[in-house]
Amino acid sequence: MVGVAGRSKGCNTCRKRRVKCDEAKPQCYRCIKAGFECLGYERATQWRHTSLAPRPASHMYAPGFIDSAQHGSMSMGFSAPRELSLVGFGADVCTAHMFSNFVWRSYGCLWLEQAAEGKFGGLSFDAVRALAQLNFGLSNRAQDLQLKGAAQYGKCLRVLAEELGKDGSAAQGTQRLVVPILVLMMVSAIQADRTAAVFHLKAIRKVLTLCGPEAFQLQPLRNAYEAARATLLIASLFSRRRTFLEEPHWQDVPWALDPLGKPAQSQLLDILVTVPGLLQEDGHIDTVSVRPSDNFTDPAFILDEQLIRRVKFCNQVAAQLERLYHWRWDWQYDYGQYVTIEESGWQPNSPTARGSYGEIPQLQFGRSVYANDIMLYNAALMWLISLLWKLEPSGAASIIEGCAQRAALTSTPLSVQSPPMMSPHDIFFEPLRRPGASYSIRDPALEICRAFDWLCRRHEQHAASADQTCLYLFPLGMARAALDDDPDAQEWMDNMLDTSPVTAGYGRHGRSVVGFGSYITKLALDPIYMETENIVQTT
Repeated sequence: MVGVAGRSKGCNTCRKRRVKCDEAKPQCYRCIKAGFECLGYERATQWRHTSLAPRPASHMYAPGFIDSAQHGSMSMGFSAPRELSLVGFGADVCTAHMFSNFVWRSYGCLWLEQAAEGKFGGLSFDAVRALAQLNFGLSNRAQDLQLKGAAQYGKCLRVLAEELGKDGSAAQGTQRLVVPILVLMMVSAIQADRTAAVFHLKAIRKVLTLCGPEAFQLQPLRNAYEAARATLLIASLFSRRRTFLEEPHWQDVPWALDPLGKPAQSQLLDILVTVPGLLQEDGHIDTVSVRPSDNFTDPAFILDEQLIRRVKFCNQVAAQLERLYHWRWDWQYDYGQYVTIEESGWQPNSPTARGSYGEIPQLQFGRSVYANDIMLYNAALMWLISLLWKLEPSGAASIIEGCAQRAALTSTPLSVQSPPMMSPHDIFFEPLRRPGASYSIRDPALEICRAFDWLCRRHEQHAASADQTCLYLFPLGMARAALDDDPDAQEWMDNMLDTSPVTAGYGRHGRSVVGFGSYITKLALDPIYMETENIVQTT
């Protein structure tokens, strides 16, 4: 006689609900929290006669069965018994489907996987379950999973509100809350819930400012901080308001323990987080503060003050552009040798590039992260060049050229990866563009397309790497806005995005990414237009 008990160590209630039990004694917290009665851990023992139980002869060994199978007159298909139902694996299937989204996987590098394993606590684990169920339900039109995911999401929101309502100074480990908030932010994105998204943005900002940058110096929280920084950057670009993340200590302190390990894309984010402040300044550049008591204000005074503010603001934009060109030189010193031309020409599985773009040589990168670096660099370049053309239409070209020259003169290889005794004259940027080689935003937009053309055939390869990419599609969205009047370029981008259902349709409805379209001027697209106008006026 053998006593056979259940394999699960969870309480009887959690076993019936088919959920993971925290195994707390005498009653599990999961049941208490969900409002269920915990039925304890005692198992009803089942007794079976293992030595005397009859064993029915298998029909597979009967002569008739063997003959039928050999002559093909009997189907060999078998149905799984009820004991092997896949219901218990539903959560695993949903989670696996969630991680097949390479954009999310790259965005949540390290921290999302650990949250799915429960290493960040119950709230993070439940948030990942909500995201996985909702995503799987929406993708497969499974309404029951959508309802389960929505219910789980609601519970997470209530728990999060309680956690955020606590005294932050007394709550140890508050910085870990950034992980479930980021996951819930992803849930609000697939639900298109703007109200919830605003709540999550405020929550991220609260946790970061409460804990300070020192709390995010170790992995995987440092990657979570980078994801939070990128998320707040996008929100600030939309609102055109300065973000606290542009302060130097928010850029340096998280990497203070490993300054040489700071990725190239994190250095680009340091530059991009200054753009919202520049946009805010641009919105007030022509306003002059006049006291109500002033009965008369000299128009010349107003013009002088506007001119002073415009020159000062233009210098701020130029300083960031020079900083960006410095980054580009450093990147070329370290990784330029890993960018080449595809010798075999356009690959059979490559998206079709029509018109003049079909003749552009196809790029090849040593690693996917290098393509992401170049795309994000060009996105930052487009912002700064567009601002300069908007501020100083007559002097933007000379400002861009001056920034490029100063960056070239002061750039030196800083990395151990760079060959020794290299000078700027030894550096060749082909097949990419040299800093300052173009004054138009069309050229960086096309370079983004060329980099994404290589990347779109290697999405899974990038997702499997240990490199985090927080702004995967953002550069291509800006390129789409810059090339809005070019049907061939739009078709090329559509073909690239349609190579995967994860990216299909991105930006196809004509909406400008973070309002970038409102900063695109005719001169930014075609600087030669100014020269033509000047010639016409002179004639």
